[in-house]
Amino acid sequence: MKVLERLGLEDCFEEIICFETMNPNLFGSTTRPGEHPVVLKPSLTAMDVCIRVANVDPRRAVFLDDNVHNITAGKSVGLSTILVGRSEKTKDADYAVESVTDIATAVPDIWATATTGCDDGGVRIRRSKSELEGIASITAVGA
Repeated sequence: MKVLERLGLEDCFEEIICFETMNPNLFGSTTRPGEHPVVLKPSLTAMDVCIRVANVDPRRAVFLDDNVHNITAGKSVGLSTILVGRSEKTKDADYAVESVTDIATAVPDIWATATTGCDDGGVRIRRSKSELEGIASITAVGA
């Protein structure tokens, strides 16, 4: 989340699924080591957990990752995929971008400024393409 905040992208995503989201049982006080299996990408179980937790139709969601194996797993469950950190797509990557800040240029359709027609009433993106590009051009992020 800190990286997204520094890039000014924290409002651009409805849901961010991380290790803790996929493995809530590991962070409770009653969990004993080895009691529950750890769920990790690129397992299909991990992808299914992500879709269930986010409560989304995978055909209407975008999966970003910097690992080709994870992109393949995401594509296999029906997610649109964006391979981050590469300039060339792979077989299972719908898009490839050098940086998350390049998504606005590579996939302009997801950066609409108005509510889109969706079954659940629409999705509101709070940053326009030009705003995102402006943020990306002036924001320095350390690794």
